[in-house]
Amino acid sequence: MTREEFFAELSNRNAVLLPVASDRAIELAQNSLQTMRAAMMSLDMIDIYKRIAGGIILGDSNIFGPEKFDRAAYNYEIPDIVNVNREVSNINALRNKTIVGRNQMFWFAFDAFGTFYMLDLLNFNSLRKYENGPYRAIMDCLAVGKI
Repeated sequence: MTREEFFAELSNRNAVLLPVASDRAIELAQNSLQTMRAAMMSLDMIDIYKRIAGGIILGDSNIFGPEKFDRAAYNYEIPDIVNVNREVSNINALRNKTIVGRNQMFWFAFDAFGTFYMLDLLNFNSLRKYENGPYRAIMDCLAVGKI
């Protein structure tokens, strides 16, 4: 899936695209992830945050961005990628991975090589591996939110 196909799919599904992230927000998030010894964002993820959206919402599914997002109309906020990973930093199954998304059934994460994973919601075991960039993994994460 190309970036253009990815963006078209997001538009077709009426995903909420949060404002693109600033270079500074991405840099701060990268530094925080590195300090936690989590995987740093791949160039593809940085491209998504800079050019497409600083986070994505579709139904009950979220792709976490470098900055938290307050959904005041729904009376809750979507945490940023750093705080999500800080909360799970003590879980061995997530060592060297960074959680990037969540839906009602799965977590989605990536490693330092840019490989994405679908993880079990309860025990974080890997259920599927995506080796061709972030787009298919992100769409799989978001698709469950609209079921």
